[in-house]
Amino acid sequence: MNILLIYPEKENTSKGFEAFFQKLFNKTTEDPRELIEISIQLPITWERKLRDLNQKKLNTKDLEWADYVIIKADQRQRTSTVKLIEKCKSAGKKIIAEGVLFDSQPADFDNVDHLILNQATFDPFVRDMEDNTTKRIYNAYYSKEKLRKTAYSLLGFSDYLSRNIHPFSA
Repeated sequence: MNILLIYPEKENTSKGFEAFFQKLFNKTTEDPRELIEISIQLPITWERKLRDLNQKKLNTKDLEWADYVIIKADQRQRTSTVKLIEKCKSAGKKIIAEGVLFDSQPADFDNVDHLILNQATFDPFVRDMEDNTTKRIYNAYYSKEKLRKTAYSLLGFSDYLSRNIHPFSA
């Protein structure tokens, strides 16, 4: 299974020194840590690629490679997310979406195949994938389970001004 993890482009609301350094170095100040957290919840046998659209445009080779696309988005990424979903759907890809944007307005995303809402873990979805019994919506009102070792190797650290690394329990 080939999984393409995508972090949509954020609207730039930076001011002051942060905006100055972003323009100077052409880098964002945040890394897509949330996608790493999702990645480590997936089976180790699944191949993964991570694309941060704040760093690079999505190319057609990545979409052709993917069986599924996972999108993690918040409110500041709505415009980019809507365009991204249209692009993925026109390429015939199945979409799994997670994040605050989808939690607050799931009805706005009828064209998404699977919604992981309210910080549900991916474990129930993965089990259902293996059993061919997937649902459209996975919902949870509990905190995330312990996560496996981090997969920060998916990130190119040279693309970011700072690193927001947190230790995880193994």
